[in-house]
Amino acid sequence: MTESIHLGIGASFGMDSGHGSPHEMLAERLGVPCENRCRPGHGNDFMITDTLLWLAQRRRGVQRVTASVGISDPYRHDMVDEPVATGLHWSKWRASQRYGAMALRRLSREADLGPYKWNIRLTYHLRYLTQILTLQNIFRAHRIPYLMWQVMRPTVGNYSLNERAQVRSLEKQIDTQHFFGLDDYTQIDHINETQQWTDPTPLERPQAYGHTRVTVRDEHPTRGCNEQLAEMLWRHHLENNSLTSTG
Repeated sequence: MTESIHLGIGASFGMDSGHGSPHEMLAERLGVPCENRCRPGHGNDFMITDTLLWLAQRRRGVQRVTASVGISDPYRHDMVDEPVATGLHWSKWRASQRYGAMALRRLSREADLGPYKWNIRLTYHLRYLTQILTLQNIFRAHRIPYLMWQVMRPTVGNYSLNERAQVRSLEKQIDTQHFFGLDDYTQIDHINETQQWTDPTPLERPQAYGHTRVTVRDEHPTRGCNEQLAEMLWRHHLENNSLTSTG
C-alpha cells in the first residue's frame, strides 16, 4: 500500500505547543499523517535545506507527499553548529535584532564601496522573495502539491523606481495558486489584530519581529487562532486545488 504523508515546514508558529498546529489541522482534513518538521526560531534557509535533505533521504514507501509552509522573515540567518551523530544541529542569528543590525552596519562601513553603502533593507526583501521561489521550485521539481503563507514578511523600504521593478519582477514569479494571502495576510498580523496571543501579558519594551513588533510575553497563536488559519488555508485549497495539484 502506498503511504501518503503531509510535511509541515516552518518555525515555532507551526509547532503544536498545546494549541494545535495549522499543518497538522490541514493533514487531518486531507486524511493523512503529518510529519511536522517545524523548529523554533529557525528561518527560511533552514526550511530549504531541511526539505531538500528530507526529500533525498525519505523512507521507502512514502510516495504521495503534500506540504504546507509557514514562511518566516528573511532576517534569520540559520547556522549549523555543534556536531551530532545524525542529521544537523542548527542555531541562528538575527539581522533584525540589536547585535545583528550593529554587525551589518559595521560591515557596511568597512566594505570598499566608495561613496555608496549597502542597501540592507532591499537586500533582505530580495532574499525573502528568492527563498519563497526556491521552495516553490523544489516542490514543483518533485511534483509535490503545497500551500504556503507568510508568518512574517520583511520591512519594505523607500525604493527607487528601478528597485521597485526588481522586487516586482520576483513577486510576479510567485505561484499564488499555492500561496495564501500574498498581498494581504501575515499570521503575526492576524494574531495581533485579533489579540489571540498565548500569553497577552504586556512587555515593558516591544521587540522587533519581522515587519512589525511584539508587545506581549508570548505572541504565539491560541488554538482558536490556529483553527481560523487552517480554515482559511483549506478554503484557499478548495478554490485553487493547492494540495492536489502541482501546478
